[in-house]
Amino acid sequence: MAYVIVFTNLKGGVGKTSDTDMMSLVASQIFHKKVLLIDVDLQANSTQNMSRTFNNVEYPQSFTNAVMEGSLKRAIVSLSSNLDFIAGSAGTHDLNEWILDHSKNKKGRYLFFKNMIEELQDGYDYIFFDVAPSTDNTVDAIMMCCDYIIPVQEVKRFSMDGTASLISNYLTPMVEAFPEEAHFQVAGVLPAIFQNRKRQQQINYEETVERYGQDNVFFTIIKRLERLDRFGEHGITLNDYQDRKIWAIFADLLLELEARITSFEQTGDILDFKFKPIYYDIENNKELAASKEIKLNGIDQ
Repeated sequence: MAYVIVFTNLKGGVGKTSDTDMMSLVASQIFHKKVLLIDVDLQANSTQNMSRTFNNVEYPQSFTNAVMEGSLKRAIVSLSSNLDFIAGSAGTHDLNEWILDHSKNKKGRYLFFKNMIEELQDGYDYIFFDVAPSTDNTVDAIMMCCDYIIPVQEVKRFSMDGTASLISNYLTPMVEAFPEEAHFQVAGVLPAIFQNRKRQQQINYEETVERYGQDNVFFTIIKRLERLDRFGEHGITLNDYQDRKIWAIFADLLLELEARITSFEQTGDILDFKFKPIYYDIENNKELAASKEIKLNGIDQ
């Protein structure tokens, strides 16, 4: 069954949509995993990004409309041979009231999407959700479907506060309220939009590692990269060396996530965890041998 994954933070602007989109593409295009990407953010940025990347594809139905009709299957559109997608819309705002009106109790609200997601899991290796940086009925119900949650933390104070609040004030009470139903794990904190030359960010990064422990902080770091920003403006490409650099970094991120999942499944925890990059040496800013396997011939449409 598919692993259900969410990159999130209670603070916006930390790069969670870019990370989610890139992971979906890397998993499906490089590693040939069967992936479903679902946009549930009110801003529908992932939907806009996929439209630019895959030449203005038409979406049969939004996530919100599909939920209201009782099944997500009719909303799925194929973007490539291994990547399917469900579009978001501004109507996601209405979904919060819909869930409230169509649930018998609090538990029903939290488990609202459970059957709908389980209906899809056999067909995929991964289901990635792009969610809003908020805590509402929709996000609550998605979190309860998750296997692994990844707090994306820009190495700045507000984002660090957002990560702490996400874990302590949101996820932990959810597990305490529904210990049998909430089966998600925090796979690790992902440092993002990191700039080596900024001393305060280095201090904040070291504080993050000290607070959560190195085992619980991803070794793969998403630095501030101009090309990644451009992907958000014009769509994701794979045509030149700078494109391949981004894809290589996210290839390592997927491999590290899979190693963390394996650790959880084998031991129930992440202890003495180590990860050595295969595709890109971020610390020394250079491609590794495996990155040459990423062919610069565009994205499989």
